[in-house]
Amino acid sequence: MKPTILSLSLVLGGLIPLEAAPNPQPHTVPAVQSWDGAEGSLKPNLSSIFINPSQQKALKPIADLLASELPGTPTVLAKTDITPGSIVLTLDKQIKGKESYQIVIGKYASISAGTPAGIFYGTRTLQQLLRSGTLPKGTIKDAPQYPVRSVLVDVGRKFMPVPQLKDWIRIMGWMKINELHLHLNDNSWGRYPGYRLESKKFPGLASEDGHYTFKEIRELQDFAKLHGVVIVPEIDSPGHSLAFTTYRPELAQKEMNRNGFGLAYLDLANPDAIRFMEQIWDEVCPLFDAELVHIGTDEYRIGLIKDKKEREEMGERFRKYINHLNNYITTKHGKTVRTWSGYEHLPGKTEPDTSIIIDMWETSDAKNKVAAGYKVVNSSHFYTYIVPGAPYYGVNNTFIYDKWTPMQFSGKPEGQLSPEDPGLMGGKLHVWNDYGPSGYTWNEITRLTIPAMAAMGEKLWGTKGAANHKAFQEYANPLIENIPLVTLTQRQAVAANDTVWNLEKAKLLIPNTNPELKLKADNLEWPWTASVTLTRHNDVKGDEILLSSDLAAFYLDLTHKSHDKKQKKDITRRGVACVRANQAYGHEPITSNNPDILIFDYQVPLDQKVTLTFVGEQKRTSLYVDGKLIQSIGKQMVCPLTRMGDKLPRGPHATLHTMSIKSSALESVQIGTWSSGKVSEQASKVSLDLSKALRSPGNYQVVFQYTGGLHRMDIDKVELLENGKVIHSDEHPGITGGKSSDNVYNLPVKQLKPGARYSLRATMHSDGGTDSNGTITLQQMP
Repeated sequence: MKPTILSLSLVLGGLIPLEAAPNPQPHTVPAVQSWDGAEGSLKPNLSSIFINPSQQKALKPIADLLASELPGTPTVLAKTDITPGSIVLTLDKQIKGKESYQIVIGKYASISAGTPAGIFYGTRTLQQLLRSGTLPKGTIKDAPQYPVRSVLVDVGRKFMPVPQLKDWIRIMGWMKINELHLHLNDNSWGRYPGYRLESKKFPGLASEDGHYTFKEIRELQDFAKLHGVVIVPEIDSPGHSLAFTTYRPELAQKEMNRNGFGLAYLDLANPDAIRFMEQIWDEVCPLFDAELVHIGTDEYRIGLIKDKKEREEMGERFRKYINHLNNYITTKHGKTVRTWSGYEHLPGKTEPDTSIIIDMWETSDAKNKVAAGYKVVNSSHFYTYIVPGAPYYGVNNTFIYDKWTPMQFSGKPEGQLSPEDPGLMGGKLHVWNDYGPSGYTWNEITRLTIPAMAAMGEKLWGTKGAANHKAFQEYANPLIENIPLVTLTQRQAVAANDTVWNLEKAKLLIPNTNPELKLKADNLEWPWTASVTLTRHNDVKGDEILLSSDLAAFYLDLTHKSHDKKQKKDITRRGVACVRANQAYGHEPITSNNPDILIFDYQVPLDQKVTLTFVGEQKRTSLYVDGKLIQSIGKQMVCPLTRMGDKLPRGPHATLHTMSIKSSALESVQIGTWSSGKVSEQASKVSLDLSKALRSPGNYQVVFQYTGGLHRMDIDKVELLENGKVIHSDEHPGITGGKSSDNVYNLPVKQLKPGARYSLRATMHSDGGTDSNGTITLQQMP
C-alpha cells in the first residue's frame, strides 16, 4: 500500500497562498445578463456622485434622483478628479442598445451606458447591490431581451391620484419595466362611467371623482421618462364607452343594453359616433410623447342585437372601425396603433392592417398572427391578469417564474412561439379594477401586484437568477421591499408602534353616537386586529354599526337577505358582520353595487360582557369571541377607521369597556396536515413538534380544518407536552368536514422553559372511510 502524499508548494520556506475565488454573481431583480466577478469588495463612499462635466445636461437629473434616494443625500459633482469609492456616471456611445448599461466595481462604482435610460437602470442595479453594505468587485454587462416590458393599470374604473401613480412608476423603474399602459376610460357594474382626462373640447366629459389635467399628464410623462418608463394611453371604444354615451346619449347603440352597465356601446352605424372618437383622439394624441397609442376595440357585444343580419353588419363595421382609427391616427398624428385581440370572434371579412400591433389577450393564435406579419404583445388573460378582490383570474407567480415565457400565449400549439418566430415584442402584466371605484384600496392593489411584477419583470428582462421561484423569493423579497421614495406600500394609519388607536376610557354608545376617530387614514389594510370588550344593552331595531368608513363597516348585529343560486332560494342570516363596498358606491358600504358581506355565526348577547376580536389577514378575516375562534372566512377586508357608529343614527346601545385597533394580526402557523389514505378510522395519536412554533407564553389555539375528500375527521383530544410530559389537555369531541363543529382546541402556555422540547399530541380518526385531507394550524390568541 502506497502512502498518501500531501503536496504543498514552498517558496522561501513559506506556503504559496491559495488564490482568492472571484466574487459570485450578486442578487438583483431582475437578474443581470452578465457578471464577471473579481476579487474583494469596495466600501462605497456615498458623499459624492461624479458625472462627466461635458454630459451634465443628460446626467444631472439622474444623478440628482440617485442622490435623493441614497442615505445622506450625496453631492453631485461635475468633475474628473474622482474620490475613491465614489459612484461615477458616464455616457459611452460604444455601449449599444437603448437600455443597455455596464457597471464596473473596482476603485470606483462606475456606471456607463449609451443613453440616459441605460444609466438610470444601472443606478437601480447599483442600489440593490448597496443593500448588502459593500459592493462586490466585478463587471456587470446588462441589457433586456424584450423591448416591451409593460404593466397596464386600469385607472378608468378606479382613479389613481398623481402621487400614487408616481409611486407605481418608481416601482416599475426599480424592476426595469419600461411601459405604463394607462387604461383611461371604462365602466363598472352599477353603471359607473370613468373618463380620466381633462377635455377642453368636451367640457364635462372628465370624471368629477378624479381625472388628470393636461398639466398633470405633462408632469407624469417627464417623471416617467426620468425613471425609464413611457406612458402609453388607451382610450377604449366602441365598447367600454359608458362615459361617452352618458355624455352623448344619442351616440349609443340602443339594443346593446347590458345588464349592470346600461348603454355602454357606441353605435358604429352612426357617423357621428365615429367622428366623436376622431375628435377625442385629436385631443389625446398631442398630449402624449409615446410613439404609439392604444385604441382598445374589445368586447363589443353585438350578441345583444337581436337581428342576425344586423349583427353580421355590425361585426364588419367593427372590424373596419379598427382600420379606420389606425389610418386616422397614423396619418394625422404619426402614431403607431395598438389594439386588443378578440375581433376574431366577430363576423366579417376585414382583417386589421398589419401595421397595427396586436395585444393578444383573449385569442391566442400567436403563431398565425406573426406568420401573417403582425407584431404582438403577450397579454394572455390565462397568465397575466390580476383583478383585485375578484374570484376570477389572478397571476400564479410560481408558474410565471418557473415555467412561463413571453413566447407562451396558451397551452395550445398555436399559442406557442419559438425563438425563431418574428414579431414578438414582449409581454404585459395587467391590473384590471373590475370592482370599480371602491373594492381594494391602492395600498392593497400595489402590495398584491409587486410580487407578480418582480417575477414577470425578470422573465421579460430575459435572465433568471434562481433555479425556481422559491429560491427567487428568498433573495428577491428583501430587494422589492422599501423601494426608494415609495410610500404607497406603507399603510398611512400605522404608527411607530403596533397600536393604531385605543379607547381612552369606557364609553356608552347610543344609536346616534358617531364620534370621529380622527386618524391619518379612513381604513387600515391587512394585517390588523380590532378588539372590543363591551356590554350590549338593547337589541336596537335595525342594524347596529360599531365602526364605519365610506368603504367598510363592522356590525355588532346585521340581518341580511341574499339569494343562494345553488339552492335557488333566498336566505336570511343574522350575526356580527364585516362589510366592504364593491363596484359603484352607494350611500353606505352595504348599499354599494356588490358589497362583500361577511356574517359570522355569532350574535352578541344582551347584558353580558364579551370580548370581540376581528382579525384581518391577506385573503382571510376572522372573528374571535372571548378568545375562541368563531369563524374564519376567505375574504380580505379593511378595518374602518373614520368613526364609531355610523353617519346615520345606527350605532349600538352598548357600553364599550375597552377597545383597540392594532396594525398586526394574530400569528397563524401550519404545524401539520393529514392526507387521504394515510389516516385511520381507529383512534390514533398524532404527534407534532411545536418547539419552533411556540415563540412566547400566551394562549394558543389549535385548529383542525378539513380541505377535501369524502370523509370527515373526528378529533377527541389535544395534549401539550413538555419534554414528553403532558402539561395541558383539552378533551372534547370535534369534527371537521363539509361542516365543522368544535374543531378548535385551547392550549394555554404559561411559560416556555429554555431548552425544553414542546410537542402536540392529537387523538383523532376519520369517519366512514380514509379519504380525508386537512390542515392543523396553531395560532396565538389576543
